[in-house]
Amino acid sequence: MKNTIYKLLTGSVVFLLSGCSDILDQTPVSALTQTSFFQTAADAEAAVLAGYDALQGDEVRHIIWGDARADNLKIPLETIGATDPAVLDFQNDNISSSSSYGNWSKFYNGINKVNNVLAQVPTIQSTTIGSVKNRLLGEAYFLRAFSYFNLVRLWGAVPLILDPTLSLDKDLQPARTPADKVLEQVVADLKQAETLLPVTYASAVETRGRATQGAAQAMLCKVYLWRSSYNQTNEWQQAADYGAKVLANATYSLVSGANYATLFTTKNTTESIFELQYNYTNQETNALSPYFLPRSSKVQTGGNQTLIPTPKLVDAFETGDVRKAASIYTSNPATDQFPNLPTVAKYMGTVVGSARFSDSNFIFIRLADVILMQAEALAQLGKTAEAATQVNRIRNRAGLGNTTATSKDALLLAIEQERFVELCFEGHRWYDLLRTGRAKPVLGVDKKALMPVFYTEIMLNPNLLPQNPGY
Repeated sequence: MKNTIYKLLTGSVVFLLSGCSDILDQTPVSALTQTSFFQTAADAEAAVLAGYDALQGDEVRHIIWGDARADNLKIPLETIGATDPAVLDFQNDNISSSSSYGNWSKFYNGINKVNNVLAQVPTIQSTTIGSVKNRLLGEAYFLRAFSYFNLVRLWGAVPLILDPTLSLDKDLQPARTPADKVLEQVVADLKQAETLLPVTYASAVETRGRATQGAAQAMLCKVYLWRSSYNQTNEWQQAADYGAKVLANATYSLVSGANYATLFTTKNTTESIFELQYNYTNQETNALSPYFLPRSSKVQTGGNQTLIPTPKLVDAFETGDVRKAASIYTSNPATDQFPNLPTVAKYMGTVVGSARFSDSNFIFIRLADVILMQAEALAQLGKTAEAATQVNRIRNRAGLGNTTATSKDALLLAIEQERFVELCFEGHRWYDLLRTGRAKPVLGVDKKALMPVFYTEIMLNPNLLPQNPGY
């Protein structure tokens, strides 16, 4: 965020926006400036795609942030040891302000890219922009809201920057904005996105991999749920209303129980609402497969087994639950260096011949998540029968009978349990426990709610002080 040079990469498109030196008065004819780049719809499209590109590479961090601090993943200390001490710090609530997983600069890099889109696309005069202008702006609003929502959940009060930072003339030492004010902007951006985004795109990969009206509504459901439980704003009805909009959208449907595992082996299923795209044939890969897969002594699988499922999670699946085999398997005594360990099964990647490519997509939002959020909002509103119906949709798909919970409190615990097993390793668990006040009762320890602000950010910008509590 502090850099004066910003790089935007989308396919073969590269442009640089930087503060100018007064050494030379003229601009080289080969230079691409902010105003010279944003000329056509194709330019705007490339700039928006760069906002998605900014999300890539953070999949492991999302899982560490959302799961390693909770109770569904653990470091295999007894057998392998701590292969990543920084992750052990998250598990032990000993996060350093210099942690490799604790820097927010990647979020702000993406925010600056979409701020640039929001500032420049309305000024494009080309006749080609008319048919796509609203959609591109909607995607930019969605991506900005998505990043700020994650920033607030991780760090609380953060700088709220709504204009592109392009030169040294810009204030490069913004103060932190209270979290509730940032969330107000998140809601405003998502509502704007909802009015501008399409229901679908021309292809499934675009419909699941780019922001849609349904994705904006699902995020609004999530944000209202967060504010209602964590900030005590009592916006359960708004959460329920936006959840209902998503559930009424024919674009999305649960995959069958028999095909549950395809959620993680087949890209862009009907259940996916917003999914980060990877494809090894396009030389786009991530770190998910090697992070979780077993180390091999006889067959090379390329795994590090950095985190493994906890015994608590393994035992949490009821008998007959089809989700267990799709989520967890046991390392093989015949092939794996550390056999008989529970292993994450959701991010296997693509195997071609003897090679394994870590190109699993990462699902940020899927329909089962929204159904359970909808159930929670309904339970909080006292509509227990309706809430139970939604819980049963998830349980029945998993091959289980209806919930026995009938009261509000019992249903909330049943929903917590379903989210535990349904969404394990997808980066949700810590936030669920944190926002509901259940972290200490469930984890047995009083962990710090927020991460520390990265130390170099504070060195460069003293206005970020005070540091978050406990650091």
